[in-house]
Amino acid sequence: MEIKTEAIVVQSLDYKDDDKLLTLFSPSLGKITAGIRGVKKPKAKLAFASQPFCFAEYVLAEKGGRYTVISAYLHESFFELRTDLEKYFCACAMAEAVRELSLENERYESLFVAFIEGLKSLCLAGEDAGEALVSFLLVALREIGYPLDLGYLEECNGDIGDKLWFDFSDGRFANFERCNQGERASLSTYQVLRKCAGLTYDEDALAGGTKRALRLLKAYLSEKTETRLDSLGEFIRLYEV
Repeated sequence: MEIKTEAIVVQSLDYKDDDKLLTLFSPSLGKITAGIRGVKKPKAKLAFASQPFCFAEYVLAEKGGRYTVISAYLHESFFELRTDLEKYFCACAMAEAVRELSLENERYESLFVAFIEGLKSLCLAGEDAGEALVSFLLVALREIGYPLDLGYLEECNGDIGDKLWFDFSDGRFANFERCNQGERASLSTYQVLRKCAGLTYDEDALAGGTKRALRLLKAYLSEKTETRLDSLGEFIRLYEV
């Protein structure tokens, strides 16, 4: 049986002499593994379809739950990511999150859209890679059932104070007295998260908050999913505030 689906490559591994195994992320099929033959040969016509971040319409042969790429029609290669080390590592962190947080054959349409939009934003000049990654991770957390509650600013009528804490038990910010377990969080972390979530925020309170927000998200993801997310850690180390 042949299947057509739009998909993006989130991992590409060598297999045998000339073949590769791809992890594809599709809005209709979810995360799947597909073999692609002969793509390491010189002048292989489908070599482009085996590259990380390749976004294409894939034609797959399916047999016994296994997929093989027959052909592909390129939508976008996101080649610009390979010319900027920081943005490339950011894209790798997004792809890693997709691989580690999604389940095989489960549909995550919002996460797929967020991934494509995140890669597009990284290709734009002047785009802050850290903020793009924060925005993507907020969507990923919502999709897997662990959304952050960023409503504390409204709850306290804008008077946040200087003792802001993040509660890891339910993913929300609160003052010390209302926090069951967690750790101290900076005001800049909270404001960056609100900005990346599309909420109102204080522009004057953002300084240094992006890297802190990424560290908090990594810790929260590790707490909830027991995943290492090594690429995210590498990006955080590389990211310049």
